[in-house]
Amino acid sequence: MLPYLLITLILIVLINAYFSLSVHYNIFDVPNHRSSHQEITIRGAGIIFPLAVIAGWLFFGDVPVWLMAGLLLISVISFVDDLMPLSAVLRLAVHLAAVSMMLYALDVYNTWPLWMVIAGYIAIIGTINGFNFMDGINGITGIYCSVALITMLYINYFISLFAAWHLIICLLIACLIFLFYNFRKKARCFAGDVGSISIAFILIALTIMLLNKTHNFKYLFLFGVYGTDVVLTIIKRLRLGQNIMQAHRLHLYQLMVHERGYTHRQVALIYGGIQLLVNLFLACTHLHFYVYLLIITACLSALYLILQRNLKLKMA
Repeated sequence: MLPYLLITLILIVLINAYFSLSVHYNIFDVPNHRSSHQEITIRGAGIIFPLAVIAGWLFFGDVPVWLMAGLLLISVISFVDDLMPLSAVLRLAVHLAAVSMMLYALDVYNTWPLWMVIAGYIAIIGTINGFNFMDGINGITGIYCSVALITMLYINYFISLFAAWHLIICLLIACLIFLFYNFRKKARCFAGDVGSISIAFILIALTIMLLNKTHNFKYLFLFGVYGTDVVLTIIKRLRLGQNIMQAHRLHLYQLMVHERGYTHRQVALIYGGIQLLVNLFLACTHLHFYVYLLIITACLSALYLILQRNLKLKMA
């Protein structure tokens, strides 16, 4: 218990030190026409997530070196991207290098067939960017990732010990500290790319550990709510003839805020609550993967389409 208390104190000190540095060096998010915020706010405070992993590693060890190297690499390039725009090609190259380090650390190249490795690269890069797309309102990243981490703690204790405890607990501590400053009507800070991308990277690594240990693909749905919003929004934009590489405000969570008038915190809790129900269903049932695929995909897609329809009716 004492190491976790010390790590908590260290992270609180570090995030407040970051606030001072960001003010000194003008590391702010300035609202534009696509923003969901009206105020200039500190960005990049999600640096607390990789720092939490490093702190846990220093106290407890037991994390593969190449996984730490991949996390550091993708965190550094994402933080630089928070400070100054980087080319998409450079970001993609670094993401691929970091993901390669992760897969090597988790022995994927020796245990997965080639087609799964290729599919894994596509899914991981897509998921990392999906987390980044979804980090657009106060509280959503902290709440959603906390739900995932609490679920992983439950699985680690009651179902299958698949990861070092400190890796999950330190990240959860970082999420709670971040939420203290972000889950507000007027957030003190935003996660920035460094936060959304680094926590996506380590959550994906934890999920691969879980898949390797249980060989049960149902755990891919631990991120089903985000996945549904990202995929169906891309399909909608393609049908509208839009360039899906350009920024937009058509994610369902954005429409709920801007068109329906929900507060950021309400939408964050709705997303986290729905994902929690999905996770409880996953943890408490034992069905075939294709049954989970049918039930969860159908329910989340139907919910997405119903909410979209209600928004259109409201706007009409």
